[in-house]
Amino acid sequence: MIARVAAIALSIASLPALAGPYDQPYALVESGWRSDVRKEHPVSISAVDGHSTPLRRRINPVAPGKHRIDVQLALAPGPSAKQTQTVEIDAVACTRYRVVAHYESRTHIEWTPVVHSEPVGECLRKFGRAQPAASAPRS
Repeated sequence: MIARVAAIALSIASLPALAGPYDQPYALVESGWRSDVRKEHPVSISAVDGHSTPLRRRINPVAPGKHRIDVQLALAPGPSAKQTQTVEIDAVACTRYRVVAHYESRTHIEWTPVVHSEPVGECLRKFGRAQPAASAPRS
């Protein structure tokens, strides 16, 4: 009997170690989609906070807070320094961030990373809506 109670207590104590990235509020960072109208092109996500990512279109969930995302644009041959940029995201819980490259001309390498955000419905249902920051009074 005591051995059984001890085994149950040990298995319950190890449950937090089995918790996954979706067991607490999270944010998602992904590569966005191509849009000729908005002049945007998908990027590859090469690193998050200095750690390289195995998947280039999206990364594992990240904790809310500030993160440095290294992105690459590989449209045409050219200087690799112009094809890699870093974008900083102050991630809010239950939010998806899609990073794209905004360009003026497809024949020119100059581009700027742009981040679009949207709520993650599943996360909001599970953890509820985060409290919005106090907004400035409107004039």
